[in-house]
Amino acid sequence: MEKNTIPKSAFNTFFEQHNAFQSCGFSEWVFSPGMLYRDRNSWWKSGAIRPVPHEGIDLYLFRDKTGQICRLNGYTMIPVMYDGLLMHIHDDFLGKSLYVKHHISIKGQTLHTIYGHVVPEKSSELGDTAREGEIIATVASPSKKSAVPPHVHITMAWLPDTLSCKELNWETIGNHDHITLCNPLDFIDTYSFAS
Repeated sequence: MEKNTIPKSAFNTFFEQHNAFQSCGFSEWVFSPGMLYRDRNSWWKSGAIRPVPHEGIDLYLFRDKTGQICRLNGYTMIPVMYDGLLMHIHDDFLGKSLYVKHHISIKGQTLHTIYGHVVPEKSSELGDTAREGEIIATVASPSKKSAVPPHVHITMAWLPDTLSCKELNWETIGNHDHITLCNPLDFIDTYSFAS
């Protein structure tokens, strides 16, 4: 298998199925400048520049099937992109970050998804198997002092099989010579994406 032949995840389909709080359904993600992979702008603080390019995407706004813009909140459930194992959990500035090692390996590297700013499912333990579409977490509700609204950050990366996720955090993931970051939108299913 080559990296460009990996089937798309049904992430959006599962996102819609699990989050019935929006009776009008899910149509597409809406991205502001700063939310996409490799962006340098900060979307939550006007005019601020990120110290390093964005390692993934931030999911916060989406359009429902009536065209209305909706926001994620602390009750929003996050499904797993592909089958995998929960390998690492650490604190981040809004909640926790979860590292899932997928069963997709090519030339000594394995695909991982990192979900940031979430609250893990209470039953989740390191080494647990998660099936594509199962809920792994909910979006963390930031403190009232935080200027950053509730959202989920998703990073996807090819990690060498010799590298342990336990060595990683948000200061090292984008600066590691042996990690290949990917645009998560390349792995998400067929819904359109508005900018």
